[in-house]
Amino acid sequence: MVGSSFPRSLQDITPEWLTGVLRQGGVLSSARVSRILAEPMGLGLGFMSAMQRLSIDYAGDAPGAPTRLIAKLAPADPGARQIDLVFQFYEKETGFYRLLQAETPIRTPRAYHVDFDPESHDFILLMEDLSPARLGDHLAGLSPADAGLALDAVAALHGYWWRSPRLAEMPWLLEMNSPQMKGLQGVYQQCWPAVVDFLGDGMPPAMRKTGERLATRIEAMMDLAAGMPRTIMHGDYRADNMFFEIGAAREPFAIADWQVMLEGPAAFDLAYMLAGSLNPDVRRSCEDALISRHHAGLEGAGVSDYSLARLREDYRICATLGWCWPVVAIGSLDMANDRGVAVFRAWAERAMATVLDLNGDAVIP
Repeated sequence: MVGSSFPRSLQDITPEWLTGVLRQGGVLSSARVSRILAEPMGLGLGFMSAMQRLSIDYAGDAPGAPTRLIAKLAPADPGARQIDLVFQFYEKETGFYRLLQAETPIRTPRAYHVDFDPESHDFILLMEDLSPARLGDHLAGLSPADAGLALDAVAALHGYWWRSPRLAEMPWLLEMNSPQMKGLQGVYQQCWPAVVDFLGDGMPPAMRKTGERLATRIEAMMDLAAGMPRTIMHGDYRADNMFFEIGAAREPFAIADWQVMLEGPAAFDLAYMLAGSLNPDVRRSCEDALISRHHAGLEGAGVSDYSLARLREDYRICATLGWCWPVVAIGSLDMANDRGVAVFRAWAERAMATVLDLNGDAVIP
């Protein structure tokens, strides 16, 4: 739905409202929600939303109705709200769950209710609780085996939407070089001093030089990326959004958090994950093999016009462009707690190592 009559804060989710939307969704008939127990979550995990796990009791027989849900709403943090206004994060995630989830070949949490207010950009998303599952850990970093599972899954997503003419029918799905996305250049410049201060001596001189040079070339880098074959990219393909060994069936993999999704190159998700979610020594040991695995997944999904050599070059460009994401996150978001600080530091350190390993400075036009 796209409307205005829905809870704007976690505290506003009542048994009466939840009964109504579950009935509307066809998962609840005569029973009603009698009690909701809310457990905060996302501390040091999510930075762009407010989230709670809801444990639900029913009055009456409720076969098939969920006993746990994840509620996700717009946060109070003004920095996060400002970023959303520029990049349309909340409209994109709700658009994915309303319009694309059912046909997209990658496991995601089921959505039980979705609503978005285009005036205020408030939203609510009630999702399946995937627990028990093994949650990816950004701080620990992905193992090569888990990274391979993640790439198999995202290659299916990329292949399904590869050069699809339907991408043009989704105006809410921003293109990589859209005016909104090119606004990242100004945001990056505003955030850069805070990042230099945050990282201190942890930023190598060569990376500082590359980062300063990139500050006025982000729009040109986005034009390069937009010239690559287009598909739907997840945009925030990192360990903290990944689930492994899910439920009693031990499903291998699922991905959450579609706020950053874009129409853009498959190589960006590949580079973003390897540069951000693998410790540098681990990445160096398996980088070539994982790039090849992603390419094989694209071919398995029907892509026949994209060579492995082209993917490797696009990966290098996207890894360099991807450095902008931790810069903007560090410079504008509330890190919330010690884990949040550690996540941002690890993300930045891994991304810098990747850019330097790939001589990313040489691909900046």
